[in-house]
Amino acid sequence: MVAARGPTFREAARRASTAADLMIRRIESLGLRVAVPKTEVAVFGGRGRGWVVSAGAHMSITREMVPVKAQIKCLGLVLDRRWKFGEHFQQLAPRIVGAASALGRLLPNLGRPGVPCRKLYSGVTRSMALYGAPVWCGALSAATRALLRRPQRVVALRMCRAYQTVAAAAACVLAGTPPWDLEAEVLAEVHNFRRERKVRGENPAPQEHTLEVCCRWIERRRTLVATIGRDLSLPSVVAAMLRDERSWDAVASFCVEVMTQKEAAEREREDAPDAPPLRRRRLGRRRWQFAAQLLPH
Repeated sequence: MVAARGPTFREAARRASTAADLMIRRIESLGLRVAVPKTEVAVFGGRGRGWVVSAGAHMSITREMVPVKAQIKCLGLVLDRRWKFGEHFQQLAPRIVGAASALGRLLPNLGRPGVPCRKLYSGVTRSMALYGAPVWCGALSAATRALLRRPQRVVALRMCRAYQTVAAAAACVLAGTPPWDLEAEVLAEVHNFRRERKVRGENPAPQEHTLEVCCRWIERRRTLVATIGRDLSLPSVVAAMLRDERSWDAVASFCVEVMTQKEAAEREREDAPDAPPLRRRRLGRRRWQFAAQLLPH
C-alpha cells in the first residue's frame, strides 16, 4: 500500500506514482510480479485549494493508467474518501446474512444442536461483523447501525429459536448477545487504551489473572513458583517450559488441575435449579439414552 499527500491532486498523484514504481521494481527484483491492472487508487480528503478531482481521473503506474475510484478495499475494509464506511456496511450486511442463513439450515428451531453449539456458530458471524471495529467504530451512524443490526437479528433469532415476528432487541436479550455496535465501541476503547499505554512506553499485554493473581490458586501457584521461579509472565513461563522437562511438567500439571476444577465448577453452575436457561447444560439424545442404561447408584 502506498500513501502520498500533496497540495494538489496532481502533485499527490505524481508522488504516489513515483513511490509505486519504486516499490514494484523492488518486488520484481525478488522474482515476483505485480498485477498493475488490479491496483486500486482512491483520494482521501482533499478539501484544500486545488483539490479538484475530475470524473475519469487516472494515475500512471509503470506507464499504465489506473482509474481513481470512489472507494478501495484494503485488508477487508472498504474505505471511501470521507471515511464514512457506508459502502463497507452495504457489502458486509449481505455477506453476514448469507453466512447466517447457511448456518441456519444446520440449526432448525426444532431439535438438532443445542444452545452451546448455536453460540459457537453465532461467534462466526460476530467475528465477520466486528472485523476492523476500532477503525470504523467512530464513523457509525444511524444508517450503518441499522445495517449492522439486521444480520444480528437473524443470528439471534436462530440462537434462541424464536419466530420471525420477535423484535431484534428481544431476540438479542434472549440469545444473550449484546448489540454488535456496542461491542464495537468496547473493542475501540480497548484498542485506544492499549495504544495510549504503548505511547507511554508501558507494556499493554493483558495480565494472566489465573496464573498470576487469582487467590483461589495460591497453593498450586506456590508449587509452580518453586519449580520455575517467581516470574509468571507469559514469556517467562514459555521460556521455562522450553528450558527443561521438569518445568514443562510443572506448568502442565498446574494447567490440568486448574482447568479440571473450573470445568467441575461450571458443571455445578449449569446443573443448579436456579441457573439461567442459557447457562443450563443441554444433554443430547444419545447421552440421555446412555444415561438411562446405567445402573442406579
